[in-house]
Amino acid sequence: MLSSAIVKPSALQDWAQKNVLLVLFVVLCIALGIAFPTFFTANNWILILQSSVIVGVMAIGLSFVMISGGFDLSFAATMLFCGAVAARFMVGDAPSTPLALIVAPLVGGAIGLANGAIVVFSGISPLLGTIANSLIIRALGVLYVMETWMEIPGEATAFLFIGQGALGGVPFSVYLFIAIALIAHLVLAYSAYGRRVFASGANARAAHVSGVRVRMTQVAAYGICGLCAGIAGVVNVSSVGGLSAVFNVSYLYDVITAVVIGGVSFFGGIGSIGAVILGVLILGVLKNAMIIMNLPHYTQNAVGGVFLIIAIGFDSYLQKMRGK
Repeated sequence: MLSSAIVKPSALQDWAQKNVLLVLFVVLCIALGIAFPTFFTANNWILILQSSVIVGVMAIGLSFVMISGGFDLSFAATMLFCGAVAARFMVGDAPSTPLALIVAPLVGGAIGLANGAIVVFSGISPLLGTIANSLIIRALGVLYVMETWMEIPGEATAFLFIGQGALGGVPFSVYLFIAIALIAHLVLAYSAYGRRVFASGANARAAHVSGVRVRMTQVAAYGICGLCAGIAGVVNVSSVGGLSAVFNVSYLYDVITAVVIGGVSFFGGIGSIGAVILGVLILGVLKNAMIIMNLPHYTQNAVGGVFLIIAIGFDSYLQKMRGK
């Protein structure tokens, strides 16, 4: 009796240590629910989930790159370009929803593969290389739009349903996000490619000696990141019913913050899709709370920056503890 009483607290503590993000998320939700009565309403949670879809999809793609040992700052520009591709297929005399839904993500995947090939095979810094590629992609996207605003016609109901429609009261885009997250989890956790991604990020030299084609694995990870950015571009255009040539840089910061909060290491080899989803939800809940409090946009960005610094500092501390 006494021994079981002693074991239970230690078991609970062990579980809490292994599920820190989940505990943080639950505590944060309880605190916000107490502070704001509207927080736990169904409409508010639908808003949180729907507003987290675009960030979440791109966060999944960036996770593959970072776990493989790389880094990408071009995904937001890729989202803009792929959104432009989708919008172009939906305007004009012969709009085509199937082409918009298929071609735009594939273009994103192709951009990601090209981006990865440039960075991986040239040996330049992923940070600097993807910044340069981002500027090029963004410029091409703006040239492709050549307008301040591209309006999706209201008759394109199938296309608009992706970002604006709902099934059973839940936005369709949320279902899409869940499906992408499940596929990504299965690939990363259970496939041979997923094992190669972790091996490449943990120790590229050892992975190469053991037969892993490290460079091709990393290039493919950039391709997955581009594909996710392409899907996010389609969802974005469908959600707002059009496309602006103005570059929304906040997506860049939000995605990186969510991924790092989700425990994906900047040093590679560590991370999981489940934890990244929790990171996305934590960021979404925080932003929702700041909106409820009617905080100005720059304050919201500052809070996000604080969380990013804390997460990066914690990641660096863990790497030192591991002796890496």
